[in-house]
Amino acid sequence: MREHAIFLLLIFAALFFPGLASALEAPENYTAAISAVDFYPSGAKFTFTVEPQGSDGDFRAVIPGAFTPESIRLVNPETVYGDIYAASFTRTKWTPPQLEALRLQAEEQARTVSDLSARKSALEQTLSLLKNSNPDKSKPEELLRYIRDAQNVRLEAENELALLKAELSREQEKLRALNTELQGRMPDNDSSYTVVTGQAGGTVYIEAFTRSASWKPRYTLNLATASGAVEVKMYIRASQKTGLDYTGNMTLHTKTPGDIVTVPEIPPLKVGIKPKEEVVASMSTVSLSRTNRQFKSARAAMPEAEMFMAEDAAAEYDSAPAAPAPRAPAVRETLADRTLDIEGTLAGDGTEREFEVIMSDLYLDSRIELTLIPEQRPEAWIVASMDEKNEHLIPGEAELRVDFHPSGKIYLQEYGIGQRRIPFGYANQITAKKERLVEKTGVQWFSGVFTSGYKLEITNGTKDEQTVIVRDRLPIPTDDKIKLEVKRIEPKEKERDKENRLTWEITIPAGATVPIVVDYTLSYPSGEELQYK
Repeated sequence: MREHAIFLLLIFAALFFPGLASALEAPENYTAAISAVDFYPSGAKFTFTVEPQGSDGDFRAVIPGAFTPESIRLVNPETVYGDIYAASFTRTKWTPPQLEALRLQAEEQARTVSDLSARKSALEQTLSLLKNSNPDKSKPEELLRYIRDAQNVRLEAENELALLKAELSREQEKLRALNTELQGRMPDNDSSYTVVTGQAGGTVYIEAFTRSASWKPRYTLNLATASGAVEVKMYIRASQKTGLDYTGNMTLHTKTPGDIVTVPEIPPLKVGIKPKEEVVASMSTVSLSRTNRQFKSARAAMPEAEMFMAEDAAAEYDSAPAAPAPRAPAVRETLADRTLDIEGTLAGDGTEREFEVIMSDLYLDSRIELTLIPEQRPEAWIVASMDEKNEHLIPGEAELRVDFHPSGKIYLQEYGIGQRRIPFGYANQITAKKERLVEKTGVQWFSGVFTSGYKLEITNGTKDEQTVIVRDRLPIPTDDKIKLEVKRIEPKEKERDKENRLTWEITIPAGATVPIVVDYTLSYPSGEELQYK
């Protein structure tokens, strides 16, 4: 239970000692010794290392406000003896060391703007005095001299004021840009912090979670059309805005742990005979009341699991059998998560950094499919179909290339083994054209008859023989009164599914055009009209 004591004492301190949470004096430096960082798609868990001081083993950890106090816990509570105390405080005018130069630059710019504003006010006052002055009109010669001097002074002041306003506007814009950059790079919740104190007999490890961090993968996939091999280059984009710089190993997770986990159950559905004396209108009220009671009962029985406190899950992860050694980078897999490790430095001001993951020998084997769907576009899709021997890729954005030429972008979804088909773009020299055959509507034996069909022309404009997949369709009747009769399909399709979608696999010589003809009739009751959906 000791691992939960820190949360109880944190709540106790906030409720019964409110003065602790209002201290405005700046604390000592934050605890900067970090032994590990676990990144999630939205958030990160930092493990702080604290060494006890003195003969009593006193330790003190100061955690920035970017970390949620409720997530702070001891990793090794067995080393701690006595009580553990945690309390949140507020502070003012704190800037992380890496932003100090930017803060000083913003302050200097603010002084420049202030000086220009003061000069502007002085000039405006001068012009106001000139406008409201009343010279002695009894002495014409002095009045004339005064008017000439006043005009010169006013002209000079107005010119200077106009230049000053333009300069002030430029300097104000610089100040706004500096302040925006400073505020954007400042750690979240920088006006608060949490202090954890106690006594321990050895090194203390403290975990804390922050939402001010994220990571995402990026790929470049190059399809070699001669072999079907897909060369993969992987990059990691990561950032964190806690105010603490970090250098070392980072574990990247693909899943963020949930706050609440419940046991999957479904209640039984019971049905009985309703008493005849109850009115029909009451049915909805009785049903709704019963549903509300069941919902409230189920919600009250939900077990709550605090974030990062599931020791059983951690033990299961540690004891999980190691996956077979894949090619670099090592992606470790469990049923609930996939992780990989990177090394590097991340500034605590939110600056995004990209890491290239070394995977020089990572190639995915694929089978290239050239797929034509004439109703959608005339050019063939270039699709790389992966087999079950390929490895998982963590979901992320990918830049696609065909024989090193850019062909587009795609987001790789979560795939299991043997489920990946990646479109790499279009083969502009392999095309299809669809033409409708002459359509005719008539009557035969008291039935309406609609005769239709189409012709596909598949052209291979490359210098090599190509095998292509062509897909089209026949209408599928949704009413028993409608009968479909296929008159002709040349050449015969390779596959026809239950929804009348047709698939051909055709080999076309270089520079040749191959036709496909589909001819059919639809019979329906006379006087009715067909409607396509």
